[in-house]
Amino acid sequence: MNGISNRAVTPTPAPPGVEQEDIQVGKLLNAVWRRRRLALAVFAAILLAGVLNTAWQRIKKPVFQGSFKLLVTDPINPPERSGGHDDGLENLALQERGDSNNTATLIQVLTSPMLLAPIEQSLGLPEGVVAPVVTTPKAATGSGPPGVLEVVLQWGNPITGQAILEKISSEYLSYSLRKRQEKLTQGLAFLDQQAPELQSRVASLQNQLAEFRQRTGFVEPMEQAATIKGQQLELSTQRKELEQQQARLEGLAAAVRRGKLSSPPFQGGNAAALGGGSGGQTAANGLAGGAFIALLQDLTQVEKQLAEAQAIYTEEAPQVVELRAKRDQLRPLLQRRELDAIESSLSENRSQLEQIRLQQEQLSRRFQGNPSQMKQYEALQQQLGVARDNLTSYIKARESFRLQVAQRTVPWKLMVPPKFGRKPVTPNVPRGLLTSALFGALAGAGLALLRDRLDHVFHSPKELTDGLTVPLLGVVHHLPGREGVTNSLSLAVLEGEERFAFEESLRNLFVNFRLLRAGKSVRLVALTSSTQGEGKSMATALLAQTMAQMGQRVLLVDANMRRPMLHRYLGAYSIEGLSSLLSDPQMFVENLVQNIQEGLDLLTAGFVPSDPTQLLSSERCGVVVEMIRQLPGYDLVIFDTPPALLLSDPVLLAEHLDGLIFLVGLSRVNRDLPAQTLQRLLDMGVDVLGVLANQPERRGSGSQRFGEKGAYGAYAESAEHREASANGQGESTGKAHERGRSRNGKGPKQRFHSLKTGSRRLMHWLDERG
Repeated sequence: MNGISNRAVTPTPAPPGVEQEDIQVGKLLNAVWRRRRLALAVFAAILLAGVLNTAWQRIKKPVFQGSFKLLVTDPINPPERSGGHDDGLENLALQERGDSNNTATLIQVLTSPMLLAPIEQSLGLPEGVVAPVVTTPKAATGSGPPGVLEVVLQWGNPITGQAILEKISSEYLSYSLRKRQEKLTQGLAFLDQQAPELQSRVASLQNQLAEFRQRTGFVEPMEQAATIKGQQLELSTQRKELEQQQARLEGLAAAVRRGKLSSPPFQGGNAAALGGGSGGQTAANGLAGGAFIALLQDLTQVEKQLAEAQAIYTEEAPQVVELRAKRDQLRPLLQRRELDAIESSLSENRSQLEQIRLQQEQLSRRFQGNPSQMKQYEALQQQLGVARDNLTSYIKARESFRLQVAQRTVPWKLMVPPKFGRKPVTPNVPRGLLTSALFGALAGAGLALLRDRLDHVFHSPKELTDGLTVPLLGVVHHLPGREGVTNSLSLAVLEGEERFAFEESLRNLFVNFRLLRAGKSVRLVALTSSTQGEGKSMATALLAQTMAQMGQRVLLVDANMRRPMLHRYLGAYSIEGLSSLLSDPQMFVENLVQNIQEGLDLLTAGFVPSDPTQLLSSERCGVVVEMIRQLPGYDLVIFDTPPALLLSDPVLLAEHLDGLIFLVGLSRVNRDLPAQTLQRLLDMGVDVLGVLANQPERRGSGSQRFGEKGAYGAYAESAEHREASANGQGESTGKAHERGRSRNGKGPKQRFHSLKTGSRRLMHWLDERG
């Protein structure tokens, strides 16, 4: 082997930030782009159909729309019927007759046949054709007012629609009046049923209250309780004042005991006045107070004299000692007298507090004397009040119901009168076009994806180049072969341009192969494919024949010992060949080579061995290949090998060759198989020189099918004329062509053929992939 290929490409991993979902979306977009012609054709067809359908409906079946708005509740005095509270006897009557502000139920009633059938009969319309839509109009805040209904009607004739809409509005207002009168009548009947029970209830409670007063002697428990509470409050105030006076006297007595005399002197008369003492006690306290004041004046005079003496004499002077002794005699006497007066006042206060406490206990016993009777009295009063309120509400509700029944006022109002537009609303041209465009885009993308999924093959050399990692050497046009017919005969039956284009593609492949060999020595080459049926053996034989015609000396070796085909395509025999050389060391290559044409020799496969893999993996295989390499005079040796996806024959043989050419049958094999096979070959170190495309019919961008006037047409005719002139048949051939064209341009058969050809071209154009 000449070395391992340095062109093996390692698959590039996806970037770290790309998720699997993004990759799948990318594949879908690529598939749609590949089938963009089909997608655009479907999109254009659906869009055109939508435009035509919209235009037809706009002209033939336009639909107009009209509407009006109803006010079904009073916006000034809305009914307060929220659950959880008592709304009076009038609302109770409305609830008893089943009235509720249920907008959904009301809409169902307004759109029911109960109201619409009379309208249809009066206008002579078929049953069920009038179908207005009743909704609550949306406000800016998102929810519409619950008391407003919008009625919308669509009709094909605006004049007839206006008449129907006016009839509907009139019927709705009449229905509201009928229902209102019916509800009021039912409510009045309910109130009349409740009247005897309410009156009987009030009379019964009044009798029970009168009997209770006579039995218990209660005049008015609440007034009596209020009087007792007032007396208790007054006694509490007096008791609080006495307790404050008591605390002041006790503080004053404590101060006197510590030697502090009150100034002015305490008088029992003041305490007695505060405590409400008797008059005799007050007089006695007054006499005692006069004596206390005289003693206090004497004490004050002595203290004054003592201060003057201390200012003149010393503390041991007789004058000072005498005055101090006199002062000490007067002070204890004054303290005793003042304490006696305070104690007398304290005793009087205690007596008054005890009297107040006894009075409070007496009032408390009076207030709590019979609570159960007071409770019964209050319960009777409450029940009587409720019964009187119910009776009053009944009287008001009955009068109100009677007044409303007599007025016959329509409860619903027309906020917006019925009005039918003169501009069609259906079909909506922008919406129809947008819908058609969206549906066309989705349908086109869906059909493109489905077609790409069902037709998962390579269709053009460009797709092959984009899908694989090795260079494209060229394109070989498929030559239809038949059993027992050689390549030369198959080429001879082709028309001029087909044969010319076929030969030119092989010549281009020869040129590319020569450029490939310019950088290195490539002499022994093998051809393989992914699977069976891709035209590999036919392409190998044609390539060898073309190179021989271009002046190269080529040896063609049939290494497909499982299904040998080269000898059939070239018209040779296959008795002994490569399998014989691998099995018998005594045989030589020179003895088995057959000459096919000038510059082209063939080594057939020979007999079909039981295990070709064993022969190709033996040491003898390397020896045989080396013997072939040493054959003199050959510019190129081409080996035809089995498919390389599931068989190891090409890999085993490629170890001894200079390289391998990988053939892919366009429009024949699943596009995943060539990539898998190529990756397998590269992983095993096989030097893959390039890819050869076998194209049955050219459908790529800018190409034409065989036999059509196109890129090769003029050159093919020129070459055909030169060949005919060389053979002396130019004139007859030209006339024959003219007669053929004249005959082919006439008759229904030719017209049918042209139509069939045109439809096929259209399908091919739609099926082209970018």
